Amino acid sequence: MTSKLFQPKAVLIDLDGTVLPLDDRPTDVVISAISQSAQLIPTAIASGRVQQDVAHYARMFNLSAPQLADNGATLVDPLSGRIIQSHYLDKSEVENTLIQLIKASDRVLVSDRGRIVWSPDEIVDWQISIIMAKFESEPEARNWADRLSSDTLTVLVSLDNKGDWYIDCTSPGIDKGSGLRDFAATVGVEPGDVMVIGDGWNDIAMFEAAGFGVAMDSAPDHLLRLANDVVPGIDEDGVVTALERYVLS
Repeated sequence: MTSKLFQPKAVLIDLDGTVLPLDDRPTDVVISAISQSAQLIPTAIASGRVQQDVAHYARMFNLSAPQLADNGATLVDPLSGRIIQSHYLDKSEVENTLIQLIKASDRVLVSDRGRIVWSPDEIVDWQISIIMAKFESEPEARNWADRLSSDTLTVLVSLDNKGDWYIDCTSPGIDKGSGLRDFAATVGVEPGDVMVIGDGWNDIAMFEAAGFGVAMDSAPDHLLRLANDVVPGIDEDGVVTALERYVLS
């Protein structure tokens, strides 16, 4: 499966389960490898997490390229925190979705113009790039993802590094795949020249859009089938293996 012929011109790396373990603390070797990658080619995080989290970890990794947050909905400058590009949900869509999820899920939070909001009563700008809802189990999350998905709302299931199931709601057609294309256009490369590294369900669209995908060996079967290469899991710093194999060497 390994292909040493591929030479990426940019890299997108998932956070939860790929570089962030249960305690949210990446190892020193992971930090070093990602920092070294950024010195050679545009290197960025691609995460379902909100902009504040993504910018925080980007600074930890010494990244300066645009970073991908909100499951592909937002490109953010990690140094200034400035939103470079964001796809916002229609206000009426947000209101209707929140009414349903507040009753059905364990927790609902949104990103309102880059600010994390824990209660709908605290929404100010109504520039919502993502709605996230936590559920007790995978079947429940998938049931609600199927129920809410429509021509006006993209809904994907995700699993965080603590084993909690979420659904992520974004604008129509917005996911990590569309985010990869936005990122590629911003840094001046073709999507086919981007390598991605990930482990989760919400990485599938990103793998489909990229030129080359490296999956952690803990990834779901669907992602493993899409991958061009597979590396050890997070406990063995597999992201370091991927970067050493295709970027740092």
